[in-house]
Amino acid sequence: MRLSTEKIAVEDGQSIVLDFIEPERADGGKTAVFVHGFGSHRRGDKAVYFGRQFAAAGWHFMSVDLRGHGDSDGTMLQHSLSRCLADLTAAMDWLPRRLAPPLLIGSSMGGSVSAWFNLLHPGRCRALVGVAPSFIFPGHYARRLTPEEMEDWRRTGRRTVKNEWLDIEVGYSVVEDGKQYDPQRLVAEHDLPTLIFHGLRDTSVDWRQSVAFLEHCPREDIHLVLLKHGDHRLTAHKAYMFDVMAAWLAGRDVPEEAPEW
Repeated sequence: MRLSTEKIAVEDGQSIVLDFIEPERADGGKTAVFVHGFGSHRRGDKAVYFGRQFAAAGWHFMSVDLRGHGDSDGTMLQHSLSRCLADLTAAMDWLPRRLAPPLLIGSSMGGSVSAWFNLLHPGRCRALVGVAPSFIFPGHYARRLTPEEMEDWRRTGRRTVKNEWLDIEVGYSVVEDGKQYDPQRLVAEHDLPTLIFHGLRDTSVDWRQSVAFLEHCPREDIHLVLLKHGDHRLTAHKAYMFDVMAAWLAGRDVPEEAPEW
């Protein structure tokens, strides 16, 4: 396989960085795109593993650092779902037009970014895989914090998000911007074959969110795999998840060439 790293211009004079893998023997135009989670980056364990496995199977593979993450410009004080969507759009526009609409793999926050991208750009993707996806991002903040905490965040313009993996200061812009993205609309209008993985030991995104998405989305071909011992990152289950993805994809028609859009 051949790995290249690209720097792509986005809005506000900033840039994002992405990795693109071309397989040694391409299986047509099959492509997968990985969108990382909050506070992560394009070269996390799952992204690297999936990239190698997809390349070995003849797929092209792209992973991108959203702004404020990894090697891309920007800070988390400017973080918002709209900025993430602008970054993913720029990365998708960069993909060679000879490739087929990609499979989007969204981890945690990346699941919301990927699902909203598909909703706002119909026809640009062929399927979605969510890894512990937070489909209600960024609305989950209002559910977790008290009114007093939310008011303090609004007043100061910043809040520290800290857990066993992260210690990041986030701007209030993510809350204000998020008001335009209604999770109920996402559930009602989601129209893409979808495979979801979620761990029952996830303390960051409740697995019941994925069950609710499955129950209420009118789309029929949505599949949910619950892992009894899985935490939020599901890194220990990456090989299993890839095998399930491969079996799921094998039962679907994969376009060999990109359509006009």
